[in-house]
Order: sequence, then structure tokens, then C-alpha cells
Amino acid sequence: MPVIEERPIEIKAKQHFHRPQNHMKLKLILITIACSIAGCSSSQAQTNSKHNNIPANSEVPAVAPMAVTLVKEVVAPANEISRSSANSVSSYQCNGTNNHLFLGNGTAKNKYGNPVYILHLCVRGREEKSYKIVTGRSFTQQKNRHKSGTHSPLPNGKYRISSGLTQGMVVEVGRVNGLSVSQPFLPISPMFSTGRSALGIHVDPSYNKDPKEDGTSGCIGLITTADFKDLWCDINQYQIRDLQVAINTKASDYPDVANQR
Repeated sequence: MPVIEERPIEIKAKQHFHRPQNHMKLKLILITIACSIAGCSSSQAQTNSKHNNIPANSEVPAVAPMAVTLVKEVVAPANEISRSSANSVSSYQCNGTNNHLFLGNGTAKNKYGNPVYILHLCVRGREEKSYKIVTGRSFTQQKNRHKSGTHSPLPNGKYRISSGLTQGMVVEVGRVNGLSVSQPFLPISPMFSTGRSALGIHVDPSYNKDPKEDGTSGCIGLITTADFKDLWCDINQYQIRDLQVAINTKASDYPDVANQR
């Protein structure tokens, strides 16, 4: 049987990219690609090449537009997609001639983690002003919004606003000076089938003060007495009787503030 002699195999590295001229070409290609992504001009690319000691007559292959697009998609932050989706979901409409209130998503939470939603005052097809409100509590945001006793935010849908204030019967309705009743409660009636009842608009006296009571049992809670008085004045001035609620609490479908951890 013949003996196979093991001989070391000498591997010579190709010197293609170690030649000075080819090395400079490669450097210029990288600069050109970077400029294409950043949107700089060909003259800027030539200026960059001078700073890097690359001859002006070096050949630069054309960069395909598709290649640049792919690079941009790779480097784009992933959270831009979810942020765009959240914005589209939480967008509101003040279209039409019917003056109304619209309750939509917000962009923040208070110190106890309770989402701060936005109540929009829509007058003659545009937003006149807006108010920060809370509904439900930080630990009830994911509960069934149609089931009584859950203390979750009020369900989405259209409501009819009462034409007058009533006297609230519990401390958590909040006191407001200067109105016809000391603890004003503005009832709202859902115009759809739901297990929720006794809903309304009032002040949340525990906002950012008591972690157990912060928020509401499902009503719309204004965070200051001044806001409540201002809103009640607006409701009367613009003869507002309709409320549209469109807040979302299902994170898998809608990446809104109510589900941010």
C-alpha cells in the first residue's frame, strides 16, 4: 500500500484588495453607498473621496436604487411601525356639522400607571379644545368593558349626554364650587346594548393622589374642577348632546397607551 506523505499546503491569499489602487476603489464605493443613503450629491461624494486620499478618476460602479432601499429598510427602527399603527388607530374625526364630544386615546399615563385619555370638543367640524380624562383604573383596563362591576373603562360606542347635572351620591364624584350642585354628575346613556349602567362625567378627586381610588369605576373623570366647569360651559354653549367613545385596550390589535408597560 503506497504511503501518502502529508505535505503542508501553502495557501496564498489573494492580493486583489491589498493593492493600493483597488483598496482606494473599495473605499470610494463605500463612501458612495453611504452618500446614497444619506441623500448627498455626487459632488459631495467626490469631496469625501478627496479627504480620504482617493484619486478623482477612480472608477465607481453605479449603486442600484433597490439596494439602497433595502439598506434603509434594514436600519429603520422597528418601533416606527408600531408608532404609526397606534397613531392611525387613535386618530379621531370631528367631521360633520353635528357638535359632539369624542373620547379617544392619549399619549401618557399618570404616576399610578392609569392611561390619560383625551376628550375632544368637536364644533362645526373641527376641534375647538380638548380635555385630559381618566376612565377605569390602572388595574382594570383589560377587564370586560361591557360587564357590570368590572370598574373597567366605559365601552366604545355612541352615548347621549344629559341636558342637566345631578347631585352625585359618592365622594369619588368630586366637589366643584360655583355650580348648582356641590358634587356635579353629568349622566350619559349608551345608545347600544351593554351591561354597563350609571355612567357619566364627573371630576376624579383622587387623581394622582390615591393609588386605590385613582381613576373611576367606568365614568369619564376630569382631572381638575376647572376643567369640569369649562366643559359644562362648552356643552351648554354649543348645545352638545352626543358623545362618541373610541378607546382601545387590546394590545395585540391596538398598540395604544393603555397597554404600554
